Parts: sequence; structure tokens; C-alpha cells
Amino acid sequence: MQKTERLLAITLLLQARGKMTAKHLATILGVSTRTIYRDIDILSLAHIPVSMDYGPGGGYFLPDDFHFESAIFTREEAVSLVLSADMAGNYSLFADDDELQRALFKLEATLPEKYRNDVQQAREHILFDTGTWYSQPKGMPTYLETIRLAVLGALQLDILYPCDTRPGMQWRRVEPYGLVFKGLPRQRVRVGIWYLVAFCHSCREICAFRVGYIEQLNVGQDKATIPPDFDLKAYWQKARIQLEEQQSFTFLLHVAPPARSGLPGDYTLLNEEAEGGAIIRVNVESFAAAVAYTLALGMNATVVSPLEVREAVADMAKGIAKMYGM
Repeated sequence: MQKTERLLAITLLLQARGKMTAKHLATILGVSTRTIYRDIDILSLAHIPVSMDYGPGGGYFLPDDFHFESAIFTREEAVSLVLSADMAGNYSLFADDDELQRALFKLEATLPEKYRNDVQQAREHILFDTGTWYSQPKGMPTYLETIRLAVLGALQLDILYPCDTRPGMQWRRVEPYGLVFKGLPRQRVRVGIWYLVAFCHSCREICAFRVGYIEQLNVGQDKATIPPDFDLKAYWQKARIQLEEQQSFTFLLHVAPPARSGLPGDYTLLNEEAEGGAIIRVNVESFAAAVAYTLALGMNATVVSPLEVREAVADMAKGIAKMYGM
């Protein structure tokens, strides 16, 4: 959970549930009590009137008549806060809690009219899909924030992305139409995959690019032209079915002990070795994804089969070594 989202969550929790201790807030949000203390200081500087009762039964609280003052938010902060609320609403922190949901609605209601168009535009281009999906990779893609700003600014991108027809990477010029988070709710943890939905100049069609597979990225100066009838939600409903069907490429991997604790994605443990290594079967959506998965583990992974993936990984490694003059 990012700082802005955490500050929002603390405020909404205090508004909806009343008095809460720093320890209780820290447990809910998955951070240390020291982090909560710092967050409370930041909220106070932002003129959020958080008060503290000491002693047994004490804790932080907000006045009964507290309401958000929209003037404390910039336009960018307003969009980020509401999008954070949209996403948080799909997770267990806010699930089945009517008081918190009402607090979220109150937050948006305080925003000035001039901000609401920006919020609506952002909602049209950033979608959160938290329905169940078996693949559950961890971590935040490197270029996510840059892509988010390009989507909201309607700027074209050049991305270095795995090629669909042959091993290796390919530069593509794309026009961003939206971002989709495809995930699975877990307590206090975000698990899922980010996709960039964009028109690809190379293949002349709208594609869903997995953000975590983008090797390099450049933001262009040219504006993206989004068709007036494009509907991100409608597109994703069809695209996710195709992506789920494509997620059937399987390969075997030997992983060394250092890589065992942080293995991403959907995999099955087949054989565990005495010294800590293991043979796993990994399910990904494509041949290129298998190569990218293996390379991400570096020296801690070796492809067992199929031979084509093993050879492609070796070729990529030779290419990288040549690029660095080794």
C-alpha cells in the first residue's frame, strides 16, 4: 500500500470506526506503529484534525462532525485518492464494511466540480479487475507510474517487449488506451498483474501488454488518438477470456535455493532436493513469457524442458553478454 493510499485509509478508518490505537491501525494496514506515528503527523500537517486520547481505552480519533476539505487536494492528488479508494474498495480492508464504503462516497462528494471530470476520465482509462485468476505474480512493475502518467496524458510510448513470433525483444510504438489491474484479493496485500491496453503500430490492432514484461520504455511527444467509441471495460471483458485461454504454456525449471522464497506466478513443486533446490512446473501465457520468467531469475534458474525454451534463454544470455562486451 502506497503512502497516499495509507493516509486515505487511516482517515477513513478513523472516520468510520471511531477511536483506534496506532497498534490496531498498524495491524490492519500491515506496517509498523512507527510508520503510523509518521502518517498521523503528515495528516496533521494537512489539516486533518486527528486527536489522541491517552490511557486505557485511548487512541486516535476524528471529531464527530469531521468532513474532508477538498481544498487540501491538488488536481493530481484528487485523482490519485479517488482511484486509490476505488482499488481499496475491492480489497478485504474495505470489503463488507458499509461504514467505510459510505466514507468513500463522502470523500468523492467533497471534490470540486472541476476535479470530477478528471476523476471520471481517469476511471475510464484505469480499470481494476479483482476477479479470481490462477496466476498470482508479486511485485510492482518498474514502469507502472510512467505508464499511468502517459495514459492520463494521452502520450504515445515506445516499449521494448517480447516478440510474439520469435525469441527475443522487439521495439513497438503504441498508443495507450488504458491500464488494467487484474488481481486477486488478499488481506493487506495486492496480488495481480498490470496490463497496458494500447493500439500497437506494429500489429495494427489493440493489444493488452503485460507491464511487467516491458524491458525498456520511452515516452514520446506525439499524442495518442483514442477512438471516441472505445470502452475499456468492454474491451477487457473480451481480452481477459483470450488471456486466460492463452495461459497454458508449461515448462520445467530447476531453481536454486536463493530463488525458492520469491518465485512468482503459477507453478507446481515437482521435486525438492536435499540442499534446497527444486524442480518446478511453471504455467505462463506464452513461449516469450517462459523465456522472460527464466531470465528474471538469473543464475538461480535453469530450464529443464522444453529444449526450445532452453535454447532461447541461452541465446538471450549470449546476446546480453555481447551487448556488455563480455
